[in-house]
Amino acid sequence: MIDIYSLALTQVRGIGPAIAKKLMEVYPSAEAFFNESHSNLTELFGKKEQTISDIINRPMLSRCEQELEYMYKNNIKAYFIKDEAYPFRLKQIDSPPTCLFVKGEGDLNKKRIVSIVGSRQASEYGKWVTANIVRELKAFDVCIISGLAYGIDSVAHISALNEGLSTFGVLGHGLDKVYPAQNYSLAQNMLPQGGLVSEFFTNTAASSYNFPQRNRIIAGLCDLCIVVEGGLKSGSMITPRYARDFNREVLAVPGRIGDVFSEGCNHLISSNIAGMLSNFADIASIMNWDNSKKEEPQNLFSQKETKKENKPLPEMSETERQIYEFINKKGKTNIDDIIAECSLDFAKTSIGLMNLELKGCIIALPGKHYECC
Repeated sequence: MIDIYSLALTQVRGIGPAIAKKLMEVYPSAEAFFNESHSNLTELFGKKEQTISDIINRPMLSRCEQELEYMYKNNIKAYFIKDEAYPFRLKQIDSPPTCLFVKGEGDLNKKRIVSIVGSRQASEYGKWVTANIVRELKAFDVCIISGLAYGIDSVAHISALNEGLSTFGVLGHGLDKVYPAQNYSLAQNMLPQGGLVSEFFTNTAASSYNFPQRNRIIAGLCDLCIVVEGGLKSGSMITPRYARDFNREVLAVPGRIGDVFSEGCNHLISSNIAGMLSNFADIASIMNWDNSKKEEPQNLFSQKETKKENKPLPEMSETERQIYEFINKKGKTNIDDIIAECSLDFAKTSIGLMNLELKGCIIALPGKHYECC
């Protein structure tokens, strides 16, 4: 269990992750740092009176005690930068989280970790590409990292679960909530073989400042960052730039000229921030991963019809079966028709659709439409 001084170090004004990392290269522990003399602290921080005051008076300890209690009650682990179990890839970057909070059973030190990011307004093509990339990565038993946002992030997580892979969502807020709230069921399904990750205390709101910080963790945790879709100024362009700064491999999916959600990926490729991903062989070759499969590498961007296997349907609740049977009978349909025909409210329908998507029974299409797999 993490100690209270390790948590407290994250709350000292004027000490961010980069400074904390340097301090912990000098001091044997956070507690030893908090016990430093006033004269030495003055020599270290000069006229930063707020910083020195926080270290001497420790006003944050009561807040840290509350955090420890919440962690204990909710089965949340915390890794301090000096801990042996702290993700080794994050230790390699200049500003690793001083403490990393993790909920779930997955392993952030897994041999191979791939981050997949992209637009919240994912196209049908982008979703198809993401699902196929994850399906092909299954051969390498990778862990999939993303940000639990709408669009490409959600598809990456769902596809990983469908393929039996570990997947983690890195959050831009505390672990006491899920944002967006509609992804709560998805987040819960990720816990047994993956989990949720954050550097923020509970009661930290999702803010525009926090998400770029979250993106550096997504980049720092991976060996390879894949960008599927994104506009030139979208948040999904932040992660690959961090990844390149951290000496990670970066690949981007090329898109059509003039397509607003392809501009970001095309720019990453043309500016040499990312390599172009056109088929699975690109990943195997760049990463020097040995592929035991003898099949010809699949071109991920040739949407050929693949032979569908007749798999038995998974166990469903009454609501899920009602929704599935309606979609299966009607074909492509939207959520409003499902609500009307099945006499369900919006909340039950949304949860049912999410669960069916997680189970690989249906796929979400643009415009809140759905069809059976």
